[in-house]
Amino acid sequence: MQKAMLLAKIFAATTLGLSVLTFASTANATNLVPNTEGEIKTDIDCIVATCIDPTTLPFSYSVTSKDYDSDNLGHQFGKSRLFVDDRTTDNDYGFGIKFGQTDAGTNPPAGEYWFRPVAISNGTPFEGGQLEVGRFLFDFLGKTAASVTFDLFDVEDANFTRILKVNGLDLNPLDPKFIATAGANGNRQQITIYDVKSFEIQLGNPGPNSTFKNTGDGVAMRASVPEPSAVISLGAMSAVAGMFSARQRKKANIA
Repeated sequence: MQKAMLLAKIFAATTLGLSVLTFASTANATNLVPNTEGEIKTDIDCIVATCIDPTTLPFSYSVTSKDYDSDNLGHQFGKSRLFVDDRTTDNDYGFGIKFGQTDAGTNPPAGEYWFRPVAISNGTPFEGGQLEVGRFLFDFLGKTAASVTFDLFDVEDANFTRILKVNGLDLNPLDPKFIATAGANGNRQQITIYDVKSFEIQLGNPGPNSTFKNTGDGVAMRASVPEPSAVISLGAMSAVAGMFSARQRKKANIA
């Protein structure tokens, strides 16, 4: 009887611990998107006065804009710029970049902050800055996130929006775990990667092999990591369960 009661207590303690872990990993997260609008500082100088330096954020990171579209299929794009946008407000940043409350194609929910790439063609923002396509390297500056969850908005072309690298290593380009699927207008989907020091991501498709031949498929992104103070590791939980079990065995004189 004592053995049965002990096993029940250990099972209950372990189940509670796993429930806490699951809740902490999902409900308590740090959004990598700042709660302010403006341009994110990358390896290219900001062209607007409102420049957000991500290395100064509570969960600091750096962003590098990468070259893409070198296959001569369409418009030749240079490195994209990266903005934070809430479409509740109108923003005219000058230099041909103007975000209205209604975009030409990609309209995340109002009142939410999203990363918004701006495709640059021959030095000029393409489609008035409203083609959300770009390739970016995020580096966590020596930190390792247990996971990164990407919230992707309005992916309408298959096999283009995807995670390209994690910690500098190429991912399998055919692995569906890292590739966004094509969906209906305004769809929202998630991808999660683990043990992350850095990641490289392609957002959108510049065309003309896109569903939208004259422009391309624009995609907005949010990303989050677990809050370190909220995450209880499985190892720590196992240790607690082990201590509890040992004390109960000693108390009950169970070998």
